[in-house]
Amino acid sequence: MDMLIEEELLINIQKDAYELAMSAGKLLQRYFRDPLTESEVLKISYKDAKGRDPVTAADKEVQEYLSEQIKKRYPDHGIVGEEGDSTSDYLPDIVWVLDPLDGTRNFMHGFPCYASSIGIMFKGVPVAGAIFIPWPNQDPGIVIHASNGNGCMVNEKALETPSIKEVDPNAIITLPGSFTGRFKFDGQFASKAGEPRMGGSIAYEMSLVALGITEYAVISGSHLWDVLAGIVLVNESGATSLMQNVGNSYKGDTGVWSKFENVVDPWESGVTKVSDVRGGVPPLLLAQSGIATTVASNIQLRQNPIKKIAKSIFSQNII
Repeated sequence: MDMLIEEELLINIQKDAYELAMSAGKLLQRYFRDPLTESEVLKISYKDAKGRDPVTAADKEVQEYLSEQIKKRYPDHGIVGEEGDSTSDYLPDIVWVLDPLDGTRNFMHGFPCYASSIGIMFKGVPVAGAIFIPWPNQDPGIVIHASNGNGCMVNEKALETPSIKEVDPNAIITLPGSFTGRFKFDGQFASKAGEPRMGGSIAYEMSLVALGITEYAVISGSHLWDVLAGIVLVNESGATSLMQNVGNSYKGDTGVWSKFENVVDPWESGVTKVSDVRGGVPPLLLAQSGIATTVASNIQLRQNPIKKIAKSIFSQNII
């Protein structure tokens, strides 16, 4: 970047993101299925023909609310939302990236594992974020929020996470359902890798790493609105965000994982468009810093079957 975002502006953005995320959580609470009382009607529709990508009235209302509030407070900033339609608008240097309801399928079935995520990037670099998640003894829940260089907070309290030096085989980790189809644990690591869970909400799972509740998480099949805020929270909590090296189909000289940096590189002011940031994000590995190197070296990609065949043929030819 040729310049940094002003510190005062960054602090104000974090404060506003925190307040907006909490308001989003309150809106979502109205719609969440309550076995004791009646909730608002979700009015479920689907963004795909096979009914695999649901969207509800809650998604739409929160998206509209957040977009309206951000435009009022920061009229010169850009907005990219999961439920947004535009893919051609040119983006300014500061962009708010919104996932009004992450874990929609959980939400529509009354499974209380969901999130509302607000991430902010400056010239393609994640700089601030806030994620609302429901929490049993907090009404309606909690917001984990952070900005670069300013640490991580839970509501109004600074977050303190314990320092972890070794992987605990009894600790909780979160893995995607597709993990074994794409990745593998090296050697004997599988027996001490931790107890896996699947949350069904990427932003929720990333929040658990930031909070120190889970030791690490592997994320796949995500988009920018799923992960942008979470990357800032994880990094500012003292954990580490790594991204799969693009094009690296199996363990090679460069390794599978590298530090997550820019969303779009290079960022071109007034040239970069919404369509440039709406694509999928490579798989991520989020881990407590003390064990990040160990975990990263022991989670590898399964070798591409075609490359296995080619390697086998090549080996036979040189014998």
